[in-house]
Parts: sequence; structure tokens; C-alpha cells
Amino acid sequence: MANNDTLTVRELVECLGEAGLKNGDSLIIHSSLSSLGRMENGADGVIDAILKVIGPSGNLMLPTFNYTRPLPEPYYDPLTTPCRTGIIPETGRKRKGAVRSLSPTHSVAVIGPDAKKLTEGHLETRAVGKNSPIDRLARMGGKVLLLGVPHTTSTTIHIGEEYAGIPKVSWYDEPLPMIKILMPGGRIVEHRLDTSPSCSTGFNAVEYILRMNDEIRDVKAGSAKIQLVPGERVIARTVEMIEKRADILLCRWPGCRPCTGARKRLKEEGRIK
Repeated sequence: MANNDTLTVRELVECLGEAGLKNGDSLIIHSSLSSLGRMENGADGVIDAILKVIGPSGNLMLPTFNYTRPLPEPYYDPLTTPCRTGIIPETGRKRKGAVRSLSPTHSVAVIGPDAKKLTEGHLETRAVGKNSPIDRLARMGGKVLLLGVPHTTSTTIHIGEEYAGIPKVSWYDEPLPMIKILMPGGRIVEHRLDTSPSCSTGFNAVEYILRMNDEIRDVKAGSAKIQLVPGERVIARTVEMIEKRADILLCRWPGCRPCTGARKRLKEEGRIK
């Protein structure tokens, strides 16, 4: 780091390169800006560093989630509704050229040449389901970058659950509510929420199998630990774990409706005892 203990954009570029990020890559980042310590230009500096590494042909996906509660009022507006996933995605979604998807709870914003392709049709899929933006990113060879955060933040694991057929139960009473969305043309539509974003308390378990197969690259930038892993491997290893034990990623807290509900349904399906 520089003499003043501020991590520079140039230093972060070098660290990301050491982790295996390269020109033309596409990735989703889950992040904690504070984990870096002092960062040159703050959140903008992080985004600048990533874009410098991946170049104009790469795509940066940011999880601009605002979750299922509280619902945005009077509607979800992809242009103005702030996200609740930290300063880096909130800064990135405001960047010129960023395209944000229309999911009212688990939108993503993408900067890059495939932004429209990756974000379109999000209302036609489950929020974090098959063919959702995060799934598409993984299937096109995209990577998952964990910057100062654990695998419990890795939404790609939810995609693996969907492929493994884990039954999902909402945190809240069903039927789930309708939510209003302001469309790009000014029309307001209603969209029903779904159960795909469940509990992630147990997701750190996936790190073990990824490490067993040498599929994680580690570096340190500033005071932050950084992990880089191919998204398709996250999905495949999640499915592999669930095939061996269907409830492996479900937490044991009795008050967790998604996990207790999913475990009950798995027993009914005969997938666990």
C-alpha cells in the first residue's frame, strides 16, 4: 500500500490481476468497502479498478437488491430506488451506462457491453432462479468476486439451490404480495414476489468443497481478503452437495421459516429423513 496507508486504484488493479481477473472477464461482486480500509476514491475507486482490469469487453454485475421488506413505496423505480447492499453497488448503479434490471427485490445493475442482454426479462424469471441475470452471468463464464465478505453473501449459491430443486418457503405469509414497478416507459405494473431468495446462513459450507477442488483464488487488498471463483463452479458444487444431503445448506434455527419450511417439504418428498 502507499505510504499513507491508502489503497490506490493501481494497487487494487494489481491485486485483482493476481486473483486471476483478466481482460474480457465478466463478474458479479459482493463487497464491503470498509473491509479495504482507506480506499482511493472510495467506492468509485473500486469500480474503476475492476473496469480497468476487465476492459471494455468485460461486464461488471452489481447486486442492487432492496429485498422483500420493506417494500419500496409508492413503487420500485429502477432509476431511483436505492439498493440496500452497500455503497459499492449503490455507486455503480448510478454510473453512466449502467443498466438495472426490473426485479423489485433482487435487481442487478450491469456495466458493460452485455448489460442489456444480462438484465432483460428479469420479471419473467424467479428473482434468483434459473435464467435470471445471475444465472446467465455464470453460464457465460462469469466469475464471483467476494471482496471482504463471506460466501453467505454469494447469491449464486441460491441459483444452485434452484437447479437442485430445493423447495422454497417465504419468510412471510403466502400468498406473497404484489409490488408495483415503474416501467421505463412510465407505465406502472404489478408483479408478485417469489420464494427464491431464501436463507443464506449455511452458505459458507460451499467454500469447503470449492477449496477441496482448488476452485478459489485468494488475494489480500488493503485489509480485505478477496476470493475469486467461477460462477458455474459455485452452482455445480452447490448442486453436488445437495445431491449428497438435501438439507446441507439449511440452517437449524427454529425461527427460520425458509429453512424449517424447506426441511419439512424435503421430508414430505422423501429426500431427507
